[in-house]
Amino acid sequence: MCAATKSRFALVAVDGPSSVKMELDGAAPLTIGRRRGHTLELVGDERVSRDHAQLSFNPEEGDDGSWCILDTGSKHGTWVNGVRLESGRSTPVTPGDQIIITPWAFRLVDREATGRATTHVRTVDDVTTMGGNVSRIEVAEGAAMAQHRLALLLDCAATISAADDEIELSEAVLDAATSGVGFSNAALLRPMATDGDIEVVSHRGDILKDEANPRLSRSLIRKAAEGAPARMMGTGTVGDQAHSIMQLHIEEALCVPIFVGGSIAGFLYLDNRDRSAGSRVADATSFAIGLAKLTAMAMANLKRLDLEQRYARIEAELAAGAEAQRWVLPPSEGTYGRLHYTGISRPGRLVGGDFFDVLRLDENRIAIALGDVAGKGVAASVLMTASAGYLHAALLEHGDPGRAVWALNRFVHPRRPGSRFLTLWVGVFDLEKHELSYVDAGHGHAVISDATGKSDMLTAGGGALVGIEPDSSYEVASTDLTEGGRVLIVSDGLVEQPGEGGEAKLDLFGIERVRSFLEEAKGDDAIDGLFKVVEEHAGTAQLADDATAILVRW
Repeated sequence: MCAATKSRFALVAVDGPSSVKMELDGAAPLTIGRRRGHTLELVGDERVSRDHAQLSFNPEEGDDGSWCILDTGSKHGTWVNGVRLESGRSTPVTPGDQIIITPWAFRLVDREATGRATTHVRTVDDVTTMGGNVSRIEVAEGAAMAQHRLALLLDCAATISAADDEIELSEAVLDAATSGVGFSNAALLRPMATDGDIEVVSHRGDILKDEANPRLSRSLIRKAAEGAPARMMGTGTVGDQAHSIMQLHIEEALCVPIFVGGSIAGFLYLDNRDRSAGSRVADATSFAIGLAKLTAMAMANLKRLDLEQRYARIEAELAAGAEAQRWVLPPSEGTYGRLHYTGISRPGRLVGGDFFDVLRLDENRIAIALGDVAGKGVAASVLMTASAGYLHAALLEHGDPGRAVWALNRFVHPRRPGSRFLTLWVGVFDLEKHELSYVDAGHGHAVISDATGKSDMLTAGGGALVGIEPDSSYEVASTDLTEGGRVLIVSDGLVEQPGEGGEAKLDLFGIERVRSFLEEAKGDDAIDGLFKVVEEHAGTAQLADDATAILVRW
């Protein structure tokens, strides 16, 4: 979905307790919920969570960018085209998508859609001017259809089910509708906006003969929007000044809702504008209802297939990004003289914002770094990749952790998005001098232990978070490397992993558990063991955030 201008897209309520419209302006994420302060406040119904969902704009996606919706842990769910979204998983949305946040139903509208577009028209406000009445149709379960209509319904079922897109589907439906009902005028509609506008997907006959002055009954559609087929029977008596569909000699009209995923995704609208056609609504109702059910099943399949294809594209792009990130990382283990390291980096999603690096500066000095970019997903991974590459070059050039981090900060600050920064720990292990020189730039998760297992934190040398201020300076601290010692550096994805369910969510794994593990762990499989105990704490192998750990021993 492309976005050429800030106000090109809007989220418009087509059903719900109040009229709602939100312009999508491409700014920071647009939040939706019951709590005061959200971009879109949906108050008055507790089925809307305090923090329900958010819409965000990705300027790097597609030709001009794309919009995505994210359910932020709502109780009753966020639905797109009849499919409930997985909480925490961003889903791209396109014009025409129906978004349900119960009790509201919204449609995403693109004012600049090109190509074969549907038509938006104003319905006729005929509540007081029409010379007839609108009523709900009560149809007995299993009502029999005429044999020829049943045959027609079965014949067209295959055509409807084989449609490749919604336009092709609507054309097949209207062909069947006009043949089976006998009315020459038919339309497939999307749900009506609260201001009376409605979107016409496809139509037959004279319904849109005059697009500037169309004739679709608002009261008929609203009656069908209550959840059951509705019909209009005219009396033929209309006042001289009345401006209603009865002036077009409509004897009968029928509107059948189309349900997808428990909500109304559209309407099948039919009328006869030829008095000689006679009364057909009564015996055509069962056929129209059956056709609407077939349409609903085919529409649901199309919408599910569309969402699956969107997810597949995202997963493919993320997988490619994850593969590129793996190129940036060093091998998971290696040996430089007496120094041996083991490192694991697991993204919270397919791509992440953590990285680690190991590089030889000269015959006796080995540099090791671990960085953690604020946030998750693609935006964090881009900053991670750029930062890892620049830091690697800066360490090779300067050979000093303080100067390298200073240079990285100068590089990151003017380029980072406003909400992005990174924490960083960088150490240089001098095997000849038995000394470790290091910088802790707001990281705080590095531990050293001696041969007896006694541990201490490596947080003395430090400075500001990388990217926050352009002229930050970084102090280098040093400590001795005693024989048989180890250093463990981890990211906050391990330290801040919550426990499993209920009040345990407040029980973070914590740095003290990391220290305890280091003091007790033995052998080369210590990193695998650390991830195992964190997973046991979490109750799942899918951790909440990017998680990285590197163990160095000598």
